[in-house]
Amino acid sequence: MAPPDWSQLHRDILQHISKTLNSEFYQIRFRSVCSSWRSSIPKNHHHHFNLPLKFPIPSDDDSNSNSNSNFHLSKRNVFLITPPPNQKQTLHPWLIKIGPDSKQQTHLWHPLSRDKKLPFHFHDVIDFNQHRVIHLGTEFVFGDLPSSLYRNNIEKIVVFDADTWHIGKGKVSYSVLLTIHVSGKLAICRCGDERWTVIPGMATPYDDVCVFNGRPFAVDSNGQTVAVGLDLSLEFVAEPVFGGNKKFLVESNGELLLVDKYMISVQHEGFLDDHGDGVGNYEIGFGRKRAVKFDVFRLDSMRKKWVEVRNLKDRVLVLGEGCAFSVLALDLGMKNGNCVIYKDEAFRHVHVTGLGVRVFCLDKHRISPLVDVPHYNKLFWPPPEWLKLRW
Repeated sequence: MAPPDWSQLHRDILQHISKTLNSEFYQIRFRSVCSSWRSSIPKNHHHHFNLPLKFPIPSDDDSNSNSNSNFHLSKRNVFLITPPPNQKQTLHPWLIKIGPDSKQQTHLWHPLSRDKKLPFHFHDVIDFNQHRVIHLGTEFVFGDLPSSLYRNNIEKIVVFDADTWHIGKGKVSYSVLLTIHVSGKLAICRCGDERWTVIPGMATPYDDVCVFNGRPFAVDSNGQTVAVGLDLSLEFVAEPVFGGNKKFLVESNGELLLVDKYMISVQHEGFLDDHGDGVGNYEIGFGRKRAVKFDVFRLDSMRKKWVEVRNLKDRVLVLGEGCAFSVLALDLGMKNGNCVIYKDEAFRHVHVTGLGVRVFCLDKHRISPLVDVPHYNKLFWPPPEWLKLRW
């Protein structure tokens, strides 16, 4: 008996199957099977969990009022596309972010940037069924929000699910958004809310928010960490960690980590020919902040404190504007991890794909341009030659 020709499935069946796929990644793989499967799902069809199409924008004062404008909330995913297992030592993987722009058109984005698209000019698509793909992180953005509003009103957005009970419906899940308000306080918006609610709290401004084990967490600039409740309560999670200038929360191998970034102000303008993550010179901007070192801590929830981590072992931490994540060094083609990859605000590359990406090695306490760290220098751009494309 001849094997079934899955490409001949009826369009109604394909559309029914596609509606059960609970992530963009599975939808991408579904569309990669063949042309008929690909055409059964609209190119820019995205799964948004229980998110409404639009959300209000936090106001620019310390009140709970909002502007009348609503904006689309879009979801972007960070993927690592790895080479064939038998060629991991000779071929480099590719780290990308996939998601819609302000016109809801799908694009590739630089994984560390919220607004920099990759100049991927091929008239084809990546065949995700031919590669091992690892999902590393998720970023939420207001896709049609002007960049000026982002700079003034929004640091980072995280989304988590909550449950409520309705008569006749039983338990119903809905989505909740958490961000850092322009005042430095936390702001929350529950599904169906007409405005954001600013949460009264500590006088110290917050640095970062994240979702860990389904719960929203926030850390202030002193390192004091809280869990955020739907009733706007703040549960103390960890005592302060003083020292650095900017705190990041990162989930790594089942643990919650705190990355403390130390920075100094750049005292001059000029160019630096160290090539960084592309080809050409870097512009060094006067008044910008340049990173000089990082400290890493893990959360000890029983003792409610951050415990310093001196060795990440086989883990690499990646700090982006919209999301931070960890990845196995082996998946990056490296034997050893124990480093932090980040975008340095002091360096702006002349090349369109360059963002001043640098690497801090915890064991050597040294910062290096991406190009100086073997195998990492091609992690972001250009796309690897081994990548299989579908015309």
